Amino acid sequence: MEFLTNPSVVGFLVFIVLLLFNMPIFAALGLGALFVIVFMDAAPLSVVPYILGGSLDSFPLLATPLFIVAGAMITRTGISERIVNLAQIVLGSLPGGLALTTLATGAIISSMSGSNIATVAALSFLIPAMAKVGYPRPFAVAVVAAGCTFGVVIPPSLGMIIYGVITEQSIPKLFFAGIGPGLLMLMILGSCTFLISVKNGYRGVPVERTWAKFFEALKDAAWGLMAPVIVLGGIYTGLFTATEAAAVAVVYLFAIDRLVYRKIKMSDYPDMLCASGKTIGVVVMIIACSSVFAWIWQTQGLAAAVTQNLMDWSGGNSHVILLMINVLLIISGAFLEPVAAMYLLVPMVQPSLVAADVDLIHFGALMTVNLSMAHLTPPVGVGLFLAAKVGKVPFETAAKWALPFIACELVVILLVTFIPAIALFFAGYV
Repeated sequence: MEFLTNPSVVGFLVFIVLLLFNMPIFAALGLGALFVIVFMDAAPLSVVPYILGGSLDSFPLLATPLFIVAGAMITRTGISERIVNLAQIVLGSLPGGLALTTLATGAIISSMSGSNIATVAALSFLIPAMAKVGYPRPFAVAVVAAGCTFGVVIPPSLGMIIYGVITEQSIPKLFFAGIGPGLLMLMILGSCTFLISVKNGYRGVPVERTWAKFFEALKDAAWGLMAPVIVLGGIYTGLFTATEAAAVAVVYLFAIDRLVYRKIKMSDYPDMLCASGKTIGVVVMIIACSSVFAWIWQTQGLAAAVTQNLMDWSGGNSHVILLMINVLLIISGAFLEPVAAMYLLVPMVQPSLVAADVDLIHFGALMTVNLSMAHLTPPVGVGLFLAAKVGKVPFETAAKWALPFIACELVVILLVTFIPAIALFFAGYV
């Protein structure tokens, strides 16, 4: 019974109950924390404003709204269509060629925006296109949802930025630590899609595969493809920080649209920025409310208790600790929005990782892979939910078709867990 009177536990139970009543995640987090502060004296109420303000007083976090705006611009400039045309020339004639094109495009767009939601929006037009050539609509939805999972992992990743702020790790190193797992995800998800397509007879699309057509499509997509090169190249060379890179991405996308593509009218910008502002507002509220919750957990000794139990159960073996944390992340990812999961869980498990001598850059990459899978797993599965809504497919049906891709994500998680070099190889060059 003493366990059930712990403020950390009570606050979490209040949070879960509020979620069951369909309360927004940020509100459930805030009210759960406020409940134990007011009714259980978990902390002085006067500290809450300081925690809320302190959680947002971070220069690296400024990259988050900028990359969200960049993602909104990508969906309106026609960059995604140009990249699809290029990828289709390379992959389109293979079995499941349009599905493979979707995955490849998702990875490339993720390297521009760092946002899963922006990637779903950019790929959504491919759902009717896949259905038109004979792919089952639920399969098309599952492929688009799988294509959005790269956004958390492949740099510039919003998840990496938030993790870096929480753990005070180098964000450029974290960005480059996501390259290996991102490429591995693309390879395994692509192989799975190809095998499913061969088994079920999902044919490719007629494509004129000539060098002339390839270079024509490459030229058409070149301005868009330069965005990740400029962002990551600038970070790698030390020309600018991750936050400055986000600002450069926005300015670059604005410039190429005004000078080259001319897709976005000036009158469209207020609506686009307002829509981005709504997303930014939700993310900011989740960060602030999660920080209060995490602070309560730390002050009530939850992190120390978790560390002690993990060390006892694992015998100090780092691989066993990582496997147990993976299970925790997979379960929490099925119910929590990734930003909230990161702010709640990282402070709780970080002492265990330090005690087991786990590289925090490696764990950052591992955690983002875990949270990328959360976009596919019911009952929340934000990426799958959005894709199903756009594709007009019941969420439960889409979830069944997404199971092979969830299995692929689990394979990636295990490989990154036991082979740290997958994450640390590229990070070592920063």
